[in-house]
Amino acid sequence: MMELKNLKGVGEKTYNALLSKGIKDIPSLLYNLPTSYKEYRLTRLIPDIVVNVKAIVTDTVNIMKLKNVTKVSFSASVEGLIIKVVLFNQNYLKNIIHIGSEVVIVGKFDARFRTIEATKIIPAPLYKEGIFPEYNFDNINNTTIQRIIKEGLEYYEEEYSIIPSSYLNKYNYPTGKSLFLAIHFPKSKEDYENALSSLKYLELLDFTLRMSTIRKNLEETIKEPKNIDLSKLKEFISKAITFELTLDQKNAVNDIYLGMKSNHPLNMLLEGDVGSGKTIVSIISSYMSYLSGMQSLIIAPTEALARQHYNTFKSIFNEFGVNVALLTASVSSKNRNIILEDLKNGSIDIIIGTHSLLSKEVIFKNLGFIVCDEQHKFGVNQRKTIREKGINPDVLYMTATPIPRTLSLTLFGDMKLETIKTMPLGRKPIKTEIYSYRDYVGSVLSFVKKEISEGRQAYFVSPLIDENDSTDITSVIRIERDLKTYFKDLRVGLLHGRLSSIEKDEIINTFKNKEIDILVSTSVIEVGINNPNASVMVIIDAHNFGLSSLHQLRGRVGRGTDYGYCFLMVSNSDEREKLKILEETQDGFRISEEDLRQRGPGDYLGRDQSGSIKFKYANLFKDDNIFKNALLDSKELIKDDTILEYYQDHLYNDNFD
Repeated sequence: MMELKNLKGVGEKTYNALLSKGIKDIPSLLYNLPTSYKEYRLTRLIPDIVVNVKAIVTDTVNIMKLKNVTKVSFSASVEGLIIKVVLFNQNYLKNIIHIGSEVVIVGKFDARFRTIEATKIIPAPLYKEGIFPEYNFDNINNTTIQRIIKEGLEYYEEEYSIIPSSYLNKYNYPTGKSLFLAIHFPKSKEDYENALSSLKYLELLDFTLRMSTIRKNLEETIKEPKNIDLSKLKEFISKAITFELTLDQKNAVNDIYLGMKSNHPLNMLLEGDVGSGKTIVSIISSYMSYLSGMQSLIIAPTEALARQHYNTFKSIFNEFGVNVALLTASVSSKNRNIILEDLKNGSIDIIIGTHSLLSKEVIFKNLGFIVCDEQHKFGVNQRKTIREKGINPDVLYMTATPIPRTLSLTLFGDMKLETIKTMPLGRKPIKTEIYSYRDYVGSVLSFVKKEISEGRQAYFVSPLIDENDSTDITSVIRIERDLKTYFKDLRVGLLHGRLSSIEKDEIINTFKNKEIDILVSTSVIEVGINNPNASVMVIIDAHNFGLSSLHQLRGRVGRGTDYGYCFLMVSNSDEREKLKILEETQDGFRISEEDLRQRGPGDYLGRDQSGSIKFKYANLFKDDNIFKNALLDSKELIKDDTILEYYQDHLYNDNFD
């Protein structure tokens, strides 16, 4: 195949600009999709929409320099009306259009003021109707990149696909050169939309086939069933658990017990709302593994959450002779080496930690059970690495972020799904209210002061650490300073992600020990903080968080016998409308569905998290029908031995982490 740098028009500067975008060959050039499409068709002068109208310039171009921009304006005759045309930062127009010039104006027409705020002025002889792709290159214009793509297509060689063409044909999806012509040189809107659907379908089909293969492999994997003494397990539950398990918790424990006793590895996703009692299920399950003579691994995405689990597990297992250890990045080298040796010789029964547990140095004597908490923070490749620490271990994945069905089928289609919906007895709903800033001092701060005067504590949360001129978001540093000024007699602490693990633990422990009245923090407290005495959560600039994150944050309060209160501070009615569902319901599943609708799956899971599935083309919420087709087709295709063998050989790829 022709090399990219040998194509006409690709000099050294252009070649380097392409490389900076990750474009290193002709296929990557063709798969670099336009960021948008602009359609140019001459229209009439219609108010309040973007028009493309022919005009005659009737006066000289005027240029006015403002603070950060240059304002360009002139008058033009359009359909017998004299219209004022305004646009910005296009000074060059003064040199190419003059009185009497015929131009095409692209912009929105305001009939009341007879003004067009233009985005583009095109000399009439150069105006072309049609659909034109726009690309995101700093140093290459759209015309040049299209010219390079056109030549690249001349040398394009059809790629091998394991998917029979009949599957694409039934949806009339283009492939090969036809696909790229429709994307980069569309003749109609339907052209490029259908081509994009083809890419989305292939991407989703590929993913669902991989998930089907993982599931099939696990179903065919044989393990040694665990030998669990049921009488000892019941004795442990009666002594260690001081409250009655909910029906959902009992069902989860029972299914895990049956999975461990099976000759196939357990591969379960346990989802449950904040405070629904997933940790107790993992504790009981770890004891099952202990009774069978096997070690357990509990992995969490943050040190705070890992340490919280460690303290909980340690307090329960101490009197049962179970050795629990903690391994995180902040553990000293000396202690780390001791822990690694004890894991290898089997004297540690349960190890709890963060990503440090993924290290090759972490070797077990007989790992039989794994708990992966907040599992959506871990990618499929990382899950594979964890499983390989043992010989076909049983695995329990847990999440406090209720996952919409569409998303769970896609991301976790290789797992058995178990849900805890019933909340433990005595857990009170959290009263949530949305406030504007005019009520901040009179209502919110007054209520906080009252709660603290009665011996309780409060959180204040913002997404930003430092002051920043480019945003209106209030930083936690500013909030801490203002609260210390307003509450002169109260103790205010500050927590954020730039602090070391030791500093974070010190502040959290000080808060738990009631030596701090108000903890100001970023979203690092979303998981892993458990202070039953905290009753108020105030979230500043709440609209900057996703709904599921807000639901998680408010779950930090009301964890004791007192009611919890959550105040969401917003600036305007649009922000209030977005968050309204949090006032209406405590149902994390309803909230997660709305969150997915508002933000899409990438933002819903957090694109910076290693576990986010990075779909390049598909949006699981908007492309639900394409996903359903891909899911149905993958079930049919996986029955073909050739396809199954191909995916077993090419199972893991970069999209998984």
